[in-house]
Amino acid sequence: MRLPSGNIDGDGTGGGRDSKRRWLWLAISAVGAVVSFFMNLYIDSVKRVVEWTWSRFAVQWVLFSLIVFACSYATWVVRGWTIARRMERRQIVEHTFPIRTEEFEDDVPIEEAIVGRRLRYLERVTESPVLVVCLHGLGLDANDFRRFMAAAREHTAAITMFGFNTDEAKDARYRPIGLTTHAHLLSRLINELQQQYPRKKLVLIGFSLGADMQLRLAELWRERPDKQPNVAAMLLLDPNINHSTMVVSGGVAKLDGADPLTALKRIAEIPNTLVEFQNICEYLHKITNKDLDQVKRFASDMVAYWEPEGHFELFLQRIGDLQRVSPRVKVLFSANYEDHFGDIIGIARQRRINREIFAVEEVDHFDLLEENLLRREVAALTGVRYPRLKLGA
Repeated sequence: MRLPSGNIDGDGTGGGRDSKRRWLWLAISAVGAVVSFFMNLYIDSVKRVVEWTWSRFAVQWVLFSLIVFACSYATWVVRGWTIARRMERRQIVEHTFPIRTEEFEDDVPIEEAIVGRRLRYLERVTESPVLVVCLHGLGLDANDFRRFMAAAREHTAAITMFGFNTDEAKDARYRPIGLTTHAHLLSRLINELQQQYPRKKLVLIGFSLGADMQLRLAELWRERPDKQPNVAAMLLLDPNINHSTMVVSGGVAKLDGADPLTALKRIAEIPNTLVEFQNICEYLHKITNKDLDQVKRFASDMVAYWEPEGHFELFLQRIGDLQRVSPRVKVLFSANYEDHFGDIIGIARQRRINREIFAVEEVDHFDLLEENLLRREVAALTGVRYPRLKLGA
């Protein structure tokens, strides 16, 4: 048999591929030789072209680089200034609210001298469409909400109730006032805040006796609809349900003004578990920095406000009033309330109260003030979604 002409590679293909490569290298070499020839021939001209290009454009490139650097630096400075200004605007600031005669003349007993005094509150303004107002517990104050306020995306305010400022604890002008007067004062300040920001959704948060104050406010607004603000949502954290949950309040209500230390020691001996002891010690530490007469009066009124142990009807009746004030209500209990939760749910079912508003969190009493927990609960109540957080936002 006659073989085809040409070489045969090991894979059976022809040698055309190697031939193409050789021709390609020959072409590149030829072009390189021609270029080298002309560069050598006109080397002086090439140098002059390079020198001309450098002389014409070097200064411009240097200036351009300096301009880019200056703009970048200025942008960095302006951005830093903007962030600093934004953070400054969102600092937690203390304000005072004057108590004027014309606003409380018909609502406050004459013997409870409050006119001319001031309520204090903390505020952190943001661009959020939500305004959250916080109410503290027995012996506490607005500062107990500082961590939440610093972390929240919402516009926040925390009110210190009348006579509970640490620096006014020894001020004789701040004579004790009752629960009803407290309710009128808080109602007026809450309305004032809503008038300042009428387009923002108002959310109320109450912790412990601060949650009880929300129930008392709901009663006031039911009696006086003209005083009721437009409340979008309410969050109650460990409100009392009857005397069984008023261990600290019940003890403080029995304080002897002449010898408060003895009663405070008795309160510290009440707990049966280490967790309860920690909670009571934290309360006692805060209470002893306040006006004990005012704390005692507040605790006494709250004890009278609730039913004896084993009764839940009044609590659920007040929850019903709360739902008439606000379309969205959440009652969040700590693990300390687990023994009562079944009874509350059972009676709520009988009264046809929405049981979904009640929940138990596996945390301690004071852990309900933890900022991430509060942020989560407020977000769930309001349904407001915020854009991705930017630096300094």
